[in-house]
Amino acid sequence: MILKTKTGSMVCRIIATACLSVLALGLSARTVTDTGATSGHQEDSTGCAELTSLYKYHYLYKESDIALGFWRQLLVKCPSTSEDLYKDGETIYSELYNNTGDVAYIDTILMVLTQRTYYFNNKPSTDLHKSELLFELAGDDPAYLGLCYNILMEAAESFPDQMGCDHFVRMATAAASLYAMGIIDAGELEHAFITAIGTVDYRLATGSENCSSADDIENMETFYRTSGAMTCAGIETLYTWKVDRDFHDTVLIGKVNTMLTEAGCTGSDLYYNVAVKMFANDRSADNAVRLAELNVERNNIERAISYYTEAYNRDTSRLVRSEVITRVAMMELSRGKRQEARDRAEHAWQLNNRNARALLLIADCYAGAEFGNSFDNHTAYWVAVDYLEAAIKNDPSLRKEAEGKIRAYSKLFPTREECFYRRINDEGIVFNVGGWISEVTRVRFRRE
Repeated sequence: MILKTKTGSMVCRIIATACLSVLALGLSARTVTDTGATSGHQEDSTGCAELTSLYKYHYLYKESDIALGFWRQLLVKCPSTSEDLYKDGETIYSELYNNTGDVAYIDTILMVLTQRTYYFNNKPSTDLHKSELLFELAGDDPAYLGLCYNILMEAAESFPDQMGCDHFVRMATAAASLYAMGIIDAGELEHAFITAIGTVDYRLATGSENCSSADDIENMETFYRTSGAMTCAGIETLYTWKVDRDFHDTVLIGKVNTMLTEAGCTGSDLYYNVAVKMFANDRSADNAVRLAELNVERNNIERAISYYTEAYNRDTSRLVRSEVITRVAMMELSRGKRQEARDRAEHAWQLNNRNARALLLIADCYAGAEFGNSFDNHTAYWVAVDYLEAAIKNDPSLRKEAEGKIRAYSKLFPTREECFYRRINDEGIVFNVGGWISEVTRVRFRRE
């Protein structure tokens, strides 16, 4: 993916200047040949040798202006004399840029390197060298930084094996700067970081290249995670192969788990795969419950039950078992099994009578239960509110949640008229709710 940004016109200008210069210089050299003058291909000719000696002599004695004049003549007449011609030209123009700060010299250096490629066919190494120069000489200029990024991204797509780890790190760094400048979007940033992190990480893991340091990976990952550009697909691309390669690497598994959680990818296949591997490394009740819940979300009920059972058997403490059974009850309720859910929630309460969440769950089991006629069904809300009030008393932190439900359920109490037809005339009297609920409560009229 090549950068198309706000700096596009300026980048195109730089590239066009270099290309036109190459064509012009190439044409000049060929025109000389056609007229019988000294050809650039006659590298041992007297004219080429003389110009070479002259520019080198004057450059040796710091007479850069004179040296540059002879160097330019040699470039026109003998462009294929040797690669040293282009190396020396780059050095001269780099010094001029360092002395003056005139960015026009950067354009000239790019032209020199492009012409070097034209005659000596070393595009990969020359392009990578261009990126190094651009990053070093004008890394804070959006246009040149964009060109640097384009060169590296094109190299990553065309000849990645000839790029070193440092080139991929530089590509990511350039992308980060362009993103901070508002020149590229999050999608382009992620593409660059996935390419860079994925390549360097793979080379480090397989030992295919002697990359300088794992710190580069950590720094790139940190920026990727905090940039806002991280996506589920990107994480899967980067880490699925590593998770499958070594599930005993608990540091890696933990890191990927955190990244998936941060990016909101808890429904992804990789998140489930990571959960399985975390359980394989640590067969704790917490990890078993987590897998159970993920299977509930995937509607793999039998597998969920097996993991809940595993969690129950893993930890024999009453507190942990109460929590596990509460979660099982929530699963049963989500499947419409109100009575089974109520029974499990009651068991959870018996194991830990400070588990107010179990009381909330019992209330939800009763609210909306259908076990008789309309009046019977409305009486279930009396019992539901009883349990909500008990939950608040047991755990005040649940007050906001419980009171919201109390307000909603109170609007579904039997009406005074419904109660009158059943010879219930006063609030507060004891009433037995029947059916599978089978609870004793007190009468309250719906407030119209």
